[in-house]
Amino acid sequence: MKMAEALPPQYDPAGTEKTLYRWWEEQGLFRADPASGRDPFVIVIPPPNVTAVLHMGHGLNNTVQDMLVRWRRMQGREALWMPGTDHAGIATQNVVERQLASRDLTRFDLGREEFIGEVQEFVEETGPRILNQLRAIGSSCDWTRTRFTLDEGLSTAVREVFVRLYEKGLIYRGNRIINWCPRCLTALSDEEAEAEETNGKLYHLRYPLAAPAAGTGADHVVVATTRPETMLGDTAVAVHPDDERYSALIGAELDLPLTGRRIPIVADAYVDPEFGTGAVKITPAHDPNDFEMGRRHDLPVIDVMTPEATMGENAPEAFQGLDRFEARRKVVEEFRALGLLEAVEDHVHAVPHCYRCNTIVEPRLSDQWFVKMEPLAGPALEAYHDGKVTFTPERYGKVYEHWLENIRDWCISRQLWWGHRIPAWYCKSEGCAEIIVSREDPTACPTCGGADLAQDPDVLDTWFSSWLWPFSTMGWPEDTADLRAFYPNNALVSGHDIIFFWIARMIMAGLEFMGEVPFDEVYLTGMVRDHLGRKMSKSLGNGIDPIEVVDRFGADALRYTVISGSGPGSDQYLNYEDLEATFAPGRNFANKLWNAGRFALMNLGDAEVSPLTEVEADFELADRWILSRLSRA
Repeated sequence: MKMAEALPPQYDPAGTEKTLYRWWEEQGLFRADPASGRDPFVIVIPPPNVTAVLHMGHGLNNTVQDMLVRWRRMQGREALWMPGTDHAGIATQNVVERQLASRDLTRFDLGREEFIGEVQEFVEETGPRILNQLRAIGSSCDWTRTRFTLDEGLSTAVREVFVRLYEKGLIYRGNRIINWCPRCLTALSDEEAEAEETNGKLYHLRYPLAAPAAGTGADHVVVATTRPETMLGDTAVAVHPDDERYSALIGAELDLPLTGRRIPIVADAYVDPEFGTGAVKITPAHDPNDFEMGRRHDLPVIDVMTPEATMGENAPEAFQGLDRFEARRKVVEEFRALGLLEAVEDHVHAVPHCYRCNTIVEPRLSDQWFVKMEPLAGPALEAYHDGKVTFTPERYGKVYEHWLENIRDWCISRQLWWGHRIPAWYCKSEGCAEIIVSREDPTACPTCGGADLAQDPDVLDTWFSSWLWPFSTMGWPEDTADLRAFYPNNALVSGHDIIFFWIARMIMAGLEFMGEVPFDEVYLTGMVRDHLGRKMSKSLGNGIDPIEVVDRFGADALRYTVISGSGPGSDQYLNYEDLEATFAPGRNFANKLWNAGRFALMNLGDAEVSPLTEVEADFELADRWILSRLSRA
């Protein structure tokens, strides 16, 4: 039978793609050799969450990476596309805790070790799933090098970095206001508390003066707040020192309604006289700006909430046990009943939400671990200004620059059990308060010699491991052949939504620990949205499953569609309601290529088909010319 006759007239991706991909992998065509001596080209994959399933954002991002890697591989460069997954601390723990809840259990019922065992079993089942899905869309990663952020080697790197930064004074433990998720029951970094424009209310509350203020005629001060429940923890009211409306009241006392306490009126230049009434309630335990003002004026700190965001034992008895929003309603009702509710206005403002569960975040005073970011941000900013790191599209370089210029310290501790445990121990010996940060587990306190040591129960922010990804995956802190051959990487392909979470931090880490930027080019894709412009999500039911697309139309159709419709940094719109119209053009294009090859074979007649592995000198002149043009392309 002639070869053309063996080829069906219609391309069948299901009968071709998996077999071809398996052959590519078996032949080792994706493997990179650090000893080849060829010019390397390296991309590290943005590690997907180990609990995740492939979505269209992955489809776009990984297709762009695959194009770059395959292009460089065809040019004869030693191309490495490093794959791996992220342990995703909050997300993974939430999933397993929900599973336990279905069995009427909590992690505390199991204990730490047994719970971690449950999570590991879960991850071993789900972890390979997304990697196999990446294979299904044709990703040419070097799968022999697959990494996981909790692998032993990567865990060693995380611990080494923590210790080094602590020894340099760049990691510290402090009692500060942090972002707290009452559902996940953990601290979040500023970047993980995503602000959402919210229709709320601005409440104007009257605080009576404890005694008449001579010459003013005032008997109260009005404060404006979007969170009336926090007034139960107020310890002062602040006004601007140059605000003539209140100059005679500075130093006076107010009766704080509902609490039976008196609080002072203080002057502070932070106050904006134009906002609200120009008088600001100060709740040092529940607002970062109030916390700083409280320190300046030596005010007491009263935490009136529990970690679950219910009113706690420091709140008045009538409010204890109420959810924060129930307490808000009750405070407003009580002020109205007392004739102290001046006004209520509609107010649109940015409200931070947990990036994992979308719960409204609560500012909370807490002991946490932090990284001093300014010393790390300086070199990363300089690298951008010097052109050592470039962004495509260029406009995102300004986003990167703005964040670095206004950077705040990074809260890295999380009140979870799944993740890299903080390598810090506390001496429990009487009279000793030593904190031991060590590369190895200590057996005795270096200060008092006591053996009663307790390790910090918290784990590190997931991003604390992934910011080391470009070099921890290569074997750092060991001096490995991979590290010498493949660091720095060449390009990074990512979504613009994680510039702060990941990209900027990787640049900082690369400069701090490797002495050079981890990559010189950052290519940012846009978001994949539905045809109505909405972000694809499970809750909206408007997502497209890439694997369903592969099964129906083929991986080539998927890749053709997302690439032909995308531009750097630009969002892409796909119709989830009509997959046929969306992906048929890509399928048809693949079919045209199939039939072009079939047509060529039909016209060979009985001539023998020679493999390209044969010596080109034996080919006809026209064949050699065609191959030379292919090679040049």
